[in-house]
Amino acid sequence: MIRNAKKIAGYSLLATVSAGLLTIGMQFAMRWQVEKEIKEDLQISADVMLERASDAAQTAINVLNTLAQSPGLSCTTDHRYRYSDAARSTAWIDTIGLVDRNGNLVCTDLGQSARQTGLLPAYQLGDKAVTLSLSAGAGQFDMPSLLVVRHVANGRRLVARVPGELVRIDPVRNDLRRFRYAMLSMGSGTHWFILEPETAGGEIIDRVSVHSDVLPFEVQMSITEAALDAVTADEREFINLLGIFFGLIMVGIGWYFGRYKPSDGDIILDALDNGEIVPYMQPIIDLDSGAITGCEVLARWLKPDGSVVPPHEFIPLAQNYRLTREVTCRIMQDSCRLLDPVVREGQVFKVALNLFSHQMIDDSIVTDIEDVFKDSKLGFKNLIFEISDRVPLQEMDLAKDVISQIRALGAEIALDDVGSGHSGLYNLSSISVDILKLDKLLVDALDGGFAGPELVQGLISLAENLNIGVIAEGVETEEQVIQLRKMGVSAAQGYLFAPPLPASSFCELMKVARKRQTASDELLDAEEATEAGAEEAA
Repeated sequence: MIRNAKKIAGYSLLATVSAGLLTIGMQFAMRWQVEKEIKEDLQISADVMLERASDAAQTAINVLNTLAQSPGLSCTTDHRYRYSDAARSTAWIDTIGLVDRNGNLVCTDLGQSARQTGLLPAYQLGDKAVTLSLSAGAGQFDMPSLLVVRHVANGRRLVARVPGELVRIDPVRNDLRRFRYAMLSMGSGTHWFILEPETAGGEIIDRVSVHSDVLPFEVQMSITEAALDAVTADEREFINLLGIFFGLIMVGIGWYFGRYKPSDGDIILDALDNGEIVPYMQPIIDLDSGAITGCEVLARWLKPDGSVVPPHEFIPLAQNYRLTREVTCRIMQDSCRLLDPVVREGQVFKVALNLFSHQMIDDSIVTDIEDVFKDSKLGFKNLIFEISDRVPLQEMDLAKDVISQIRALGAEIALDDVGSGHSGLYNLSSISVDILKLDKLLVDALDGGFAGPELVQGLISLAENLNIGVIAEGVETEEQVIQLRKMGVSAAQGYLFAPPLPASSFCELMKVARKRQTASDELLDAEEATEAGAEEAA
């Protein structure tokens, strides 16, 4: 019995030591592999940042080189049209201007005629034909813009502005972002933008630096030890538990299954199945009456812990795994179910839903719309389908056909994000739309900036001439409301009125608004009846 006890103790000790050694070995191997992957991701991310900045700058240089071949460039209307066509030829450039030899901005493609002094240093003989520099943003927190300058003749220079917001990108994967430090610079300590880590401190375990062989761009990126600890925390705990409680064989099996991670596509599908991807609704307000005339439906990922994931974090995953149809159908179905009880039959109430650009070349979206809304109080005439102007439409003939089918149902088409990057005028000339939605960038420009009010007024006038409605997005101040009403805009949405609300909160808001409207109508009817009685008595 003693011998058996000793044997059992020996085997137990051997199993314990073996499990401990295997646990340590697995932790070391896992940590080495993860650190290797992090370093590779860091290198790829730095290359992506550098490639984006270089592509933007080189594109602007090529555009200005082409313009510079035209002799006698000036500020005549014809030449400003050339500047405008050149700026619209690429999504990187937002404006092109002409600068005199003293560095003063003479005019731009937007038609600005007043001189802006000191935009560039005075021209000196021997200056390079092409130079790059950074200009400070209009506000304290605005990103600098890249100024690409091309000498034309006699000290006169063409200048193209590349907004920093178009170039700024954070390609680092989500679980590493709060630990990473990234900087895009133009040499000599001139920083274009810096991405600071949310979690400071810790020893740097990986650092990469890449620079362009042609342009003065350099990207530096690093990550700390804390990232490795955070990324591997669950795996380490899991391996420890298996090593302690299940022994050598169970540790191996547990490690195999523990190493498995579902793909991002599986996570999105699980979120859809669990009802976690839900509609939020932002009211659309009539600026003349203050009434709620509709809403824009926005997708949000509401996790079980109560946290809300914004769309820019999960929508790209849905696109990568071709799950946009599932997301769109779920949002439409939930919107139909939730809004049906609060929308009166025949009520003029507009519900705007976002579509992906690739859905515009697949007529299955038309079938999905019909299936969801065919028996709803929320009829097709109540629907607005928004197409983002940030992404050019591909296969335009197919897109036109899909858009025509949607409009044939009675729904409207809105061009969303107008003014945010890609030229809305191009899409406007190619497809039939019913509504222009002015991006927040344009609405913010009403408070000042680079010919902002003139540009907004021009788009509004164009929409009026084409009999197209206009909705302003991102309205945050009463001054913007006043300016928009003066310009002829009667509908808007933004945080001044309400942020995107959970569907239940929006529906409750609609019920309260309806009760107030009913009470107001009854009061008005009573006043009219009193006046009529007084007239009869007289």
